[in-house]
Amino acid sequence: MKSNLTAPTNSGEPAAGWLKKYSVPIATYAIFTLIGLIVWAIRDIRYFALFNGIGTTELVTRILVINNPRLRQPMRRLVQIIVGGILLIMLGFVFGVNFQFEQIFFDFQAGVVTGALIQLIIARLIIPFVFGNAFCSRACWDGAIFEITNRKNGRNFKRKPWLAWAYLILLVAVAFAVAHYFTNPAGDENELLRKKWIVGQNLFIVGGGYLLTMLCGSRAYCRLLCPFMTISSLLYRFSIFKITPVKSDNCTQCGACSKACPMLIDVKESVRNVEKVKNSQCILCERCVSACKRNVLKVSAKKAI
Repeated sequence: MKSNLTAPTNSGEPAAGWLKKYSVPIATYAIFTLIGLIVWAIRDIRYFALFNGIGTTELVTRILVINNPRLRQPMRRLVQIIVGGILLIMLGFVFGVNFQFEQIFFDFQAGVVTGALIQLIIARLIIPFVFGNAFCSRACWDGAIFEITNRKNGRNFKRKPWLAWAYLILLVAVAFAVAHYFTNPAGDENELLRKKWIVGQNLFIVGGGYLLTMLCGSRAYCRLLCPFMTISSLLYRFSIFKITPVKSDNCTQCGACSKACPMLIDVKESVRNVEKVKNSQCILCERCVSACKRNVLKVSAKKAI
């Protein structure tokens, strides 16, 4: 008897249809598990536990959301709190791993490799080829705080690339100056100093980010200055999964998707043009997807229709 790959599963749903339905969570889990295995081979098993845990969390919560779309934003925030909390509290405060941008250059000066470089390579150079800036809406602990505290206002300044790159260069200069003229926080012998930098840098980002929000609009630090986004945004155009109109004909041009976007992207324009959201500041938070009452948008690797 000829085999049939689309034969019904136990639930009565064709196998091919099941794979198509859950392609995003399956891909997410596979990618993070693979990354975990690679980093385990380079460093130690803790990194496999970390990345496999992130992949498992994404797998479970995305499957729940697919079957109950009303859970999309609560589940995303839960993932962001869990993953961001593990990165900051467990790896940061407990193990002294600093994930902030300056640590890359502290490490470079000290000739060591720690969390910041791993984050840069994985979250900002590898994952963007698949999921763009999704780290910002699902793993960034500072972003989790901005989710709670940031509010839109009437002064929504647009991102200026020269300002973002100037800020990145300033951070590099400060890091090299501290490492060269003062005590470098990198290295096992400076664990207490490194933890102080973790606290100080995060307080600076959260405090400065909230002030920027009041002056420049929604999630201003992320939009205008974040050095990691400055780097990963260069790769966004190549990402496989983007916010995609899948039922453009259903759109009423109500603008709810654009109003919901914390990064102030004109999502409605993408729907009107029947194209994926190509703005490099998209953090794949799916607020636009949740805001649309006619199911026009979804995260997809397919063409807009």
